[in-house]
Order: sequence, then structure tokens, then C-alpha cells
Amino acid sequence: MSETNLDLKLLMVFVDVVDAGSFTAAANMRDTDVAYISRQIKKLEQGLGSVLFNRSTRSLSLTSLGNATYQDACKIKALSQNIVESANLEQETIQGTVRVTCGYYLGRRYVFPVLEKISDQFSKLTIEFELNDDQVDLIRQRFDLSLRVWKPRDTNLVAQKLHSFSFKLVATPSFIAQHGVPPSLDDLASLPSVLYARQEHSNKQFSYYDSEGVIRSHRLESNLLLSDAELIVQSVLRGSRYGIFPTFMIQEHLESGELIELLPEIEIASDEGIYLVYPTKTKTKAVELVIDELKRQISFP
Repeated sequence: MSETNLDLKLLMVFVDVVDAGSFTAAANMRDTDVAYISRQIKKLEQGLGSVLFNRSTRSLSLTSLGNATYQDACKIKALSQNIVESANLEQETIQGTVRVTCGYYLGRRYVFPVLEKISDQFSKLTIEFELNDDQVDLIRQRFDLSLRVWKPRDTNLVAQKLHSFSFKLVATPSFIAQHGVPPSLDDLASLPSVLYARQEHSNKQFSYYDSEGVIRSHRLESNLLLSDAELIVQSVLRGSRYGIFPTFMIQEHLESGELIELLPEIEIASDEGIYLVYPTKTKTKAVELVIDELKRQISFP
């Protein structure tokens, strides 16, 4: 297919099919029927002289040409949106929609205040913010960016670390007054605790450095497992249980004396961090603005 005959509308249909994950999902997204989507993809493949998808009854995957075409088509889509945004910049405004997802605790405490400020400043920019502690497929679910407390393994995503943190075992002064200070990690087993557990993520198992600097593993047990980080903090603050937390969640309570670190001589081994995650495809100016502002304005203790 020569450059002059390339129908950009077909490329945009192709991008939607890849992002949506199926012809049916793309049809629903475009409010049309599957037959129309199928015809558009067939036209594009005929023009290119090669197939873009490996089709089977159960799955849809890209060929090598399909993957290369998708990457280029995403750039074209972003560039076309940037042309419109550049015109808008002459009126000192950015418009479009940016879809952001984040876990509940991070979202409420750190991300939403920044997004709200951005929304106040750019009235023609629409921000869709979804709080979700589940593992989210950014590309399939059409999110522009996410903030997470673990690094994604997907090579189609960029992950920028915004903050490094460690973990601490903590309890209230009243808890320590009632149960005493545990002499060792093994003594924690007899004390009531509350732990985080959600799908593949849990803080029941952790690694630590022993007195000789060797990394060892320890497992905590509890009869109360919660999937909401804020509830776990509140449970520990009520004084009946101890917990293990990333420092950014409890620093203010440690500084105020509401919580006290248990076994401070134990160094918990962790390379965890808070990551700003987004697809590798070219970003629009609106997405770049939100990313830049989140990096500039979010401050962790």
C-alpha cells in the first residue's frame, strides 16, 4: 500500500481492536457491529498485503507486522491528537481525556489531591480516575497511566519509581503495655495481628537481614486478613493488634507517638517502591501534563 492510499481511519480501527482485545469489544467501544470492524481490518490487511492478527477461536494475537504496525499507528494517533492540542495551546488550554487508575490508599491520600488541582486549572481537560486495588491491564482497559506499589513485569509498560520505602512492624503504646515488647520475631506468633491480603499481594511473608547480614525469610500469621490498607491502619491504631506497613503509610503516626516500632533492630529487606506506570506508546500532551504534574507535586513522607 502506498503512503498516499493509506487510510488512517483503518489504522485507528486497528488500534482500537488491539487495545480492546477483541473485535467484539472494539465494536462495543465504537458503538458499531462486529461485521463492520472485521471489514475494516480486512481492508487494512489487503492493502498491506499481509495479515496483522493470528486468529484462533479462543484468542487474538498480533503478528510481527501487526505489532510493528500497532506501535506506529499509536504514534500517528497521538501525533494527530497533539496537532489538535497544539492549536488549543494557543488559547492556553489543554483538552482531551486522561484515564488514571490507582490503589485506594495511594489514590485517596496522595493522587486525588493532585488530580483535583489539575482539573481546576485545565477546565477543558477531563480526568477519569478509578480506584482499584486489583491488577489492572492498562492497555486492555484503556488507561493512560497508573500509580502502583509494585513494579510491573509487562515490557509494554514504562515504570518510573517515584519513591522508595521500607517496611516496619508497629503497634500502639497501649498494645505494648498490655503484651510487652516482643524479644524476637518468633515471639510475634503469640501476639494478635492484622495483615494485608489481596489476590497475589500479601505482607504475610517478608525477608530480613539477620545479625550477620544474611537475608532470611519470616512468615506472619493472623486470623484477620483485610484487603483495604486504610482499614488495617485503623485496626492497629485501635490498639488490639500489631501490623507491618510501608513507611509512607505510618510515618505521621510514628512521629506523633501513636505508633511505636517493634523490633527496630530488625532490618526488613525490601526494594519496593511507588511507581508511575504508563504504556510505551506515544503519549498525548494531556497525558504528559498529568504525568509531569504528578511527579512534581506528589510528596511522600
